[in-house]
Amino acid sequence: MTATKPEGMYPFSVSLRSGSSGNSTFIRTESAGIAIDCGLNGRQFALALQSIGQSPRAVDALLLTHEHTDHCSGLGVVMRRHHIPLYLTEKTYQAVKDDLGKVKESLIHLIEPGRAFMIRDVRVLPFSTPHDAVDSVGFRLETADGDIGVATDLGHFSETVRQGLAGCKIVHLESNYEPDMLETGPYPAFLKRRIAGSRGHLSNQEAGLAASWLIRHGTRLVVLSHLSEENNHPRRALEVVRSYLPEAGAGTGVDFQIHVSPRHVCSGLFSCKDHLVGQIAPNGTNLPGDQLSWLEPDQDEDRRETV
Repeated sequence: MTATKPEGMYPFSVSLRSGSSGNSTFIRTESAGIAIDCGLNGRQFALALQSIGQSPRAVDALLLTHEHTDHCSGLGVVMRRHHIPLYLTEKTYQAVKDDLGKVKESLIHLIEPGRAFMIRDVRVLPFSTPHDAVDSVGFRLETADGDIGVATDLGHFSETVRQGLAGCKIVHLESNYEPDMLETGPYPAFLKRRIAGSRGHLSNQEAGLAASWLIRHGTRLVVLSHLSEENNHPRRALEVVRSYLPEAGAGTGVDFQIHVSPRHVCSGLFSCKDHLVGQIAPNGTNLPGDQLSWLEPDQDEDRRETV
């Protein structure tokens, strides 16, 4: 069923998909629709947007963080099918251009970390992120009602990332793995070292420290993202990150909220409006703060625990 269009909630962000099976975050303002990454196929992308009352026609730009498949596998199809321009760095373009297939050169827009550009009413600032890709970036989207930051693949919470995200009202932040689960899990030693390395991914503990810093610097809502299916658990990520937040000097759900992105379905909508900060269902219903995004009332507990 198509959701009611949430015009009164603009600007908002929503996680369309999150995790190693595919990543995409959609941001909507009064006049612009922007998708960051497209690690899902064309049909999944269209259906995900439809489920929140949007469509690919509402997407003015695709932004790519880096060349890993879980972030870019659907780009070529979506670009050709819907004629959506793509913004990415020169090095990342060279890394993905063969996989994109035949796309119009006019749809390719090269960007540089640290140099802002405009997409309709949104000022977009790309910033470098420490990840094992050729030129990985995160994005800060500046709107009249507050800024939204996306940094979902980080080996560590670097000073450049701090500067890129400081003061964002909403931040989609990686919380990829639980160290004990990674250590005792089935991955080979080299892959464990890569994940836990300074250019790999953020652990729950590192995400907790980062979230605490962000909240002290003005963030109202943190969306934990890119959780590993093998080396993490949503409830564990939420518990660990929450344990780091009392030092931020505020009460969870009062001064800030923490959410976890689902893997295979859309999250709720995260609105920047001062009176709506938090997660909101596509039909405009307020959802409680500090929760797992995908806990739908018609799902059984076992399913909710294992998504």
